[in-house]
Amino acid sequence: MLEYQAKNGYHIQMNSNYTATVRNLMEFKNYINKPDTDINLEVFGNILSYDSTVNEDFKYVLNSIIAEVKGFAVFNAQFNHTYIECKNSNETISIKTSNGKLITFSVMYNQCVDVKYHNGKDDFKIIGFHFGQTPVPHTDVTLQTILLDE
Repeated sequence: MLEYQAKNGYHIQMNSNYTATVRNLMEFKNYINKPDTDINLEVFGNILSYDSTVNEDFKYVLNSIIAEVKGFAVFNAQFNHTYIECKNSNETISIKTSNGKLITFSVMYNQCVDVKYHNGKDDFKIIGFHFGQTPVPHTDVTLQTILLDE
């Protein structure tokens, strides 16, 4: 990836006034590490447009770098990420998928996160994974809770 040069690359927001065209990872890394870089973490990493022919590995590493600079974890880094930082110990994040599915994540006193699927059903199926194994194949639930202190 160090030698990879994207033709058009990604247009990534750095701050309120500057959008960088990122064609290779070394230039992006060097820009981030410059002592006078004016990065605004509120907007940094927003991908405004990109070349769809860009190598998937490039996209993966780029999203991983953006997440690390912003202080977030990455999962499925080949997909575009939306970063949300909760400001309070109780917050709910509402998501509408591209096909209209409605999901909420409710952070409860920084102790747990309740996940609820909406769309006219009381129950939905979950599948649990543990390093590629599936200890809970399919379970009908009405609410899923993730414990944060465990």
